[in-house]
Amino acid sequence: MAEKKPVQQILIIVSILAFVGSTGLMAAGLFRNSGNNSPQSTNESPADAATQELLVAEEGFQKVLEREPDNLFALQNLVSARIELGKVKEAIPPLEKLVELEPENQEALQILAAAHIQTGNPNEAIPYLEKLVALNPENTQLKDQLTQVKQQIEEGETEKSPNPEDEKSN
Repeated sequence: MAEKKPVQQILIIVSILAFVGSTGLMAAGLFRNSGNNSPQSTNESPADAATQELLVAEEGFQKVLEREPDNLFALQNLVSARIELGKVKEAIPPLEKLVELEPENQEALQILAAAHIQTGNPNEAIPYLEKLVALNPENTQLKDQLTQVKQQIEEGETEKSPNPEDEKSN
């Protein structure tokens, strides 16, 4: 039994050395890889890199949709990329296609309504908000939002409508 203890100790020491050595090699590899990327990162800010990645993703999803126009994954990710890039108006057509394919997709309906409002077309948001209210009749927040948008439209129309008396004086 006394002979087993030194053998066990030697195995433990060898195992520890192997573990430390392999961990050290992995750490060295990580540092070496991060060193190779540093010249590239000094030329580009993280925001520029993220924007570039989003533009590449947008282009990739567009190509997928050219081959597969009903690809839900590509539609969702194209919308997401465009919104993150600030291309809200360009996100509307794929959103409309997404809602056409999934008419009860509440997230897509909400984003589409918000996109129409944000681009200055609240009239276009009404059908999507009404659909959301129909899907969630107990949601008072959605009902309030629909009412607010309708009121904004009415107020905007009354501000734009010409005064009949002004036309008579001309």
